[in-house]
Amino acid sequence: MRPILPFLLLALCWTSPLSAAALHFHAAPTDLSAKAVETLARSSVKQVEHFFGAPFPRAIDFRLAPDRAAFDAAFPPALGMGKTQCWMVGMGIADLMVVLSPSDWKAEACDHDPADQQELQRLIAHELTHVFHGQNNPHGDFAGEDDLAWFIEGVAVLASGQLTDARVAQVRAAIAAGSAPAKLDDVWSGKLKYGFAGSLASYVDRRWGRATTRRLLAAASNAEALAMLGTTEPALLADWQKAAR
Repeated sequence: MRPILPFLLLALCWTSPLSAAALHFHAAPTDLSAKAVETLARSSVKQVEHFFGAPFPRAIDFRLAPDRAAFDAAFPPALGMGKTQCWMVGMGIADLMVVLSPSDWKAEACDHDPADQQELQRLIAHELTHVFHGQNNPHGDFAGEDDLAWFIEGVAVLASGQLTDARVAQVRAAIAAGSAPAKLDDVWSGKLKYGFAGSLASYVDRRWGRATTRRLLAAASNAEALAMLGTTEPALLADWQKAAR
């Protein structure tokens, strides 16, 4: 029988002193990872709010799924996710955030180390950035915004701290080798997608400023985003690659 997540989870709730929004944290009472994840979530809420210079507009519904079946069952049917792949351990949209419990990673996840607390913290901050973004976007689940993946994912990489020195070096090497993305649609793809998207979002943030990065959260298409920046796709990519060398 597939676990029914709402009946298995224990609801806990606290409010960050720096936030107007409550974080509603749900975890199975037997999950040994719950306390550590909740602590990391608390600090990550502050991190995301500090990055954007604003509180979450609404409450955060954070669900820690005890296993893969519960993780998959937590996704709204409208997302059409079905059975998730082993590398996927988190998801965030405006009204929901789900993380597969690190207690289950060894059994049902790949490419993730449950002992790496820094990786876990950055993953939580990444998904919380999606929640913040969704709460400031006309489409809270980013429906119809696939062409904006470079920014949706890029700003999450940037705000979470996942744009590491190692990734920056990989991006620089790829640009030097002539293998950087030639289209925005190609930025969030391939083995270097975290580096490419995070680097491009970082360039936008540095060149146009944090206030513009916040305004871009409301964009629902590349056309809107480029209009806000006052540039074109070829110019944006060329200028980013020149600056990232």
